[in-house]
Amino acid sequence: MFHRNYLGLEITRDGLRAVAIQRRGSGVGLSGGQTLKFSDGILVPSVVEPNVRNPERFVDAVREVLLPLAKKEKRIAVALPNAAGHLYLLDIDTPFKSHSEGLDIVRWKLKELLPPKLNRYAVDFQVLEERESDGKRILASVLAENVLTQYEELLSQAGYSPGLIDFQTFNMYNAYHARIELGTDFFLVGVDGSQFSLLAFENRLLDLCRTKTITENPEQIFQEINRSMVGYRRSHGSMSRTKIHLHTNWSQPEDLQEAVQAAFEKDVELLPSPLKSLPGSQRLNVIDADAKGMATALGVAERMIQRVSQ
Repeated sequence: MFHRNYLGLEITRDGLRAVAIQRRGSGVGLSGGQTLKFSDGILVPSVVEPNVRNPERFVDAVREVLLPLAKKEKRIAVALPNAAGHLYLLDIDTPFKSHSEGLDIVRWKLKELLPPKLNRYAVDFQVLEERESDGKRILASVLAENVLTQYEELLSQAGYSPGLIDFQTFNMYNAYHARIELGTDFFLVGVDGSQFSLLAFENRLLDLCRTKTITENPEQIFQEINRSMVGYRRSHGSMSRTKIHLHTNWSQPEDLQEAVQAAFEKDVELLPSPLKSLPGSQRLNVIDADAKGMATALGVAERMIQRVSQ
């Protein structure tokens, strides 16, 4: 029986990660996965400047990583580096009935939050919580138009059509929450190469979202967590029951795990690769650290399935 491939592609400063998944009953199975390392200077994430510095080599890399997975599929879901744009956690009190109507309200809400240099931009959002009063909590993604246009044009040159473009952080979370019990109140710390993220959930709802580009230094992670947590600790009081989860693709994560534990003064669970629990995972011929690093590509591919089903 023919099953359609759903392709997820994560673009990072250091390279590409791609997965192909197929529907399997109420879940998904893994058709395959690929990674590719960039040489220096191909891509430099920026909020205001086009990110790809060597377009020809980038297009070749996209073809190389996707061709073994895609078969005849041309539609892809894409996760960009966090440093390519902005994420905003917003509470919207104005009711809206359609996605396009919601976009107008989100744009109005963002006017006072966006940096002045970002005057031409694209916006998308996900509804995280529907409230009885017609209010909503949403996560808005903001990307400069010239940054988005370059990615779209280069992916098209490679032969693929992006049906969904988002950032790394929340798609990394998507890959875990669908198959791992994270808890009711928890923190998810993501350290993926030079990308740091901190997500806090209260009653399973996103309550804090922080991202930053870092050096691969556990001491800096310790400092970033402490800075991010100053206000949050004041407003949330005791967090004795809050679980701490750590996602990382570092091949030797012991010092990193110790730094995160020191910052929270609590035990930290090092998360396994969500790909390893999928039917077909035996096809994934990569080292464990690379398998963990492919979580975001899985998460954004699953978002594509949800969007097609809507």
